[in-house]
Amino acid sequence: MQHNPKIISYARAQQIAKRLHKEGKKIVFKTGCFDVVHIGHIRALEYCKGLGDVFILAIGSDKTLHALKGPDRPIFPEELRAEVIAALACVDYVLILKEPLRGRIDHEKIISLIRPHYYMLPPDDKALQVKRIMAKKYGVTIKLKPETKGKYISTSQLISRILAIG
Repeated sequence: MQHNPKIISYARAQQIAKRLHKEGKKIVFKTGCFDVVHIGHIRALEYCKGLGDVFILAIGSDKTLHALKGPDRPIFPEELRAEVIAALACVDYVLILKEPLRGRIDHEKIISLIRPHYYMLPPDDKALQVKRIMAKKYGVTIKLKPETKGKYISTSQLISRILAIG
């Protein structure tokens, strides 16, 4: 994989966040799988970028996606998913989550390191209550993405349709 300066490590994310906090910049943080990127993803990411000055997106590791989504996932390995996301203008930085999965959370360490101003979640997040507690612990404000359920196809639905075509 060609080096992309937008794909960062935890250590680099912490350095960047420290600088941004000193500069008074607002950091927006979101996590996700982004296995097969579609219009629902793009609109959510653009919405996130509009909430602050710098948008950091963390993608689930291959191990996490396999545990959460099943044995046939991910479709694309984490390095390729990171590269696709980094190519988007609305994403300032992307990192691959390297924390072990605890329930449905694999990103408390990165939250503690970057302490974003806003932590974007979908309103139907299955771990919303646990994530609210975690956000409060680090002084992070949760922002809920306006509901789009039914407006766009999900990645799982998209994969099913593609497989049905053969």
